[in-house]
Amino acid sequence: MKRQASPHPVSLGLGLVLLGVSCVSAWAQQSKPAGSSEYEKAVELYQNGDETGAIQILEKLVRAEVDHADAWNLLGRAYYQLGMLWRAGDAFERLLRLRPDSPDAQAKLAYALILGGQSERAVANAERAIELGDKSAEPLYALAEANYRAGNFARAVEQADKVLKVNSGFALALITRSMALYSLGRHAESATCLEDFLRLRPDDPDADVWREQLRKLRPPKPSEATPETSTEIFKGKDVTTKARVLEKSEPTYTESARQAGVTGTLILRAVFSGAGEVTNIWVTRPLSHGLNAKAVRAAKAIRFVPATKDGKPVSMWIELQYNFNLY
Repeated sequence: MKRQASPHPVSLGLGLVLLGVSCVSAWAQQSKPAGSSEYEKAVELYQNGDETGAIQILEKLVRAEVDHADAWNLLGRAYYQLGMLWRAGDAFERLLRLRPDSPDAQAKLAYALILGGQSERAVANAERAIELGDKSAEPLYALAEANYRAGNFARAVEQADKVLKVNSGFALALITRSMALYSLGRHAESATCLEDFLRLRPDDPDADVWREQLRKLRPPKPSEATPETSTEIFKGKDVTTKARVLEKSEPTYTESARQAGVTGTLILRAVFSGAGEVTNIWVTRPLSHGLNAKAVRAAKAIRFVPATKDGKPVSMWIELQYNFNLY
């Protein structure tokens, strides 16, 4: 998969469905090419849980034998097991040149592509995987997320439901479903998805972001609420002068996001308050693998001159976009 370079490295790790070694064992026994001792050694290492050792052998093997389909297949699976999805995607692309009708490769490439922000390609591979009979969650998730990004929210919910029917532990689908439901005005259901996600992934690097979002979706009862001073929040068209940013740092990648090849634009909605603080941060288009938390942290650190109305500082809604691109 090609990666687009960006002068500004800036913003879904979730739901990685790993291959069972038992399934691979049966596959490997059938696909060992006669006379390939290096390949057989890689298979043995992979079956014993040493993906890194298998990768070291397989990388040398595919350089020497570029048409070795089984080696490309096992290399993709080993990378996939380690969460190195963009490298897995590259291997599966090479495999598909040799075996275009491999449903598993089509499915896992679709997943890698959607995390990499390549929705159109992800949809094509996902649809092909399903056409070939793949029944895994990955291609269904690619379709759900692609529909959400395209604004087809009802369709995104339908596809996310299919993902969760196949694999109820596919946490990333819960985030896609929550965001799509919120966009449809179904806030209670959106909150339930976040609750389900947090039960599955309480220590996820983005967990605090979703806990805060859930708190806003499920505010405390009036008897439990803490009294707050009501402050009117204006849109840009309603102020005399808009907020002016003085200093804005860019979020950095998490290592897991880098290895997974997560790219795309992460969008936040926030309030630049009259007191000079960034508040009411809401993720409207998430990514994954801890990038949401990175973006929220960067947003909170923005320094700015507040908007004014009739000569007084006021609070104003702002949209913030963070572009995460890999070199």
